[in-house]
Amino acid sequence: MKRKSSEIQDAEDRVSQLLFHKTKKFVENLHTTAEEKDVSLDLKPAWVDEDDENFGANIIPNIKSTGLYTEKLKQKYETLMGTPSWATLNNKAKTDEEDDEILRTVGHLHKKKVTHLPKDFLEIKKFPLINAATKNEGPIVSCVEFHPKVSAALVAGHSGAVSLFSIGTDVNNKLHNFTLKKWRISAAQFSPDGSEAFIASKNNHTYCVYNLVKAEPKLVQLPRAVKKPAIFKLSNDGKYLATSDGFEEVYLICAASKELLKSLKHNSNVASLAFSHDCTQLYCYGVEGQITIWDLSTLRPLKKFYDHGCVTASCLSLSKCGKLLATGSGEGIVNIYQTENLNVPEPVPSKVISHLTTKITNLNFNSTTEILSASSAYYPNAVKLVHIPSYHVFVNFPCPKLNHHQIDTVNFSPNSGYMALGNNKGSAFLYRLKYYKNY
Repeated sequence: MKRKSSEIQDAEDRVSQLLFHKTKKFVENLHTTAEEKDVSLDLKPAWVDEDDENFGANIIPNIKSTGLYTEKLKQKYETLMGTPSWATLNNKAKTDEEDDEILRTVGHLHKKKVTHLPKDFLEIKKFPLINAATKNEGPIVSCVEFHPKVSAALVAGHSGAVSLFSIGTDVNNKLHNFTLKKWRISAAQFSPDGSEAFIASKNNHTYCVYNLVKAEPKLVQLPRAVKKPAIFKLSNDGKYLATSDGFEEVYLICAASKELLKSLKHNSNVASLAFSHDCTQLYCYGVEGQITIWDLSTLRPLKKFYDHGCVTASCLSLSKCGKLLATGSGEGIVNIYQTENLNVPEPVPSKVISHLTTKITNLNFNSTTEILSASSAYYPNAVKLVHIPSYHVFVNFPCPKLNHHQIDTVNFSPNSGYMALGNNKGSAFLYRLKYYKNY
């Protein structure tokens, strides 16, 4: 009885260790337990030949043993040929299969790899303000641009101050800053190689080319035909600048030579501009809702159509993959089109987003075309992140406990690891999007 009680106690201790002492080697403990106990398997043969039972080994001359004839044949075969691999019990393989089954079924040990961005909840972490060290770019922070090569961000706004910060740590260190006097900065973009930043103001006839290597800003005169760059865009390949003073003309400038290449005539005042992902086309969005697509090789219009249901046009954006076009109106409506379906006479959006009620002032796709940000500078916390392709709005952003005030700009880092927001209180917010592993 003592021996039996001891065995029971040992078994209870072993089970207790497995259940209540959580370790990283949970499966290994199970495997060790199985090895410690040698379980004998009572295996039955696949078939039984009744005639074999009638023959003993004594029918063979010079055999003294009284064992069965079949057993002697088996011993003789194994002596000459060895045990075949198919007849060997693979207990380890079975144990491994059991371990795999445990890993598949126990959630905290093995999680399924997520291959697509979840559509309802966005895993996000708030970082310190990008411009906490300066806070002098506002009051309206109109530009937060991520560097295309390194973990750095440029912050600029209506004070004329331009600051460059390293990001991604507990402290966003200031790398350099300068001020353009009497400038209300409205646009800023890095060149593709990250060596320069192009900066413009709506009320100046010049634009600034900031050399990051030399930490030196240089003012460049716009062509005489351009009065003021109300809209200012740099193409993704860094070859073209497109600008408009808000009237019917769109001016295409060579970024290298700074010369005017062509003046493109629109049928109404221009509200927004966007280059296609491959820089072969320029989309012009008129205030009355007409969109003109220009071919940059011939400088001729390819297509003209009206934005569906638009009363007053505001802004537009093209996805990095070139497959989606988003337009925002003065009524707070966002239309999303498939660019491959724009060839019909009257294109219809594949989705209409109506979660905002005031004028859309900023639209931006992330690098993977899985998120579309839509914001309005006319109402506090008026920003939504739309999941693509489900077009669900993420329910956990913006956080109701945090006041972002009025959002003027939203931007994503090159690999979507970070998101930044600039507001009307001089702040540049930084968020880490956990689904994306790289900067």
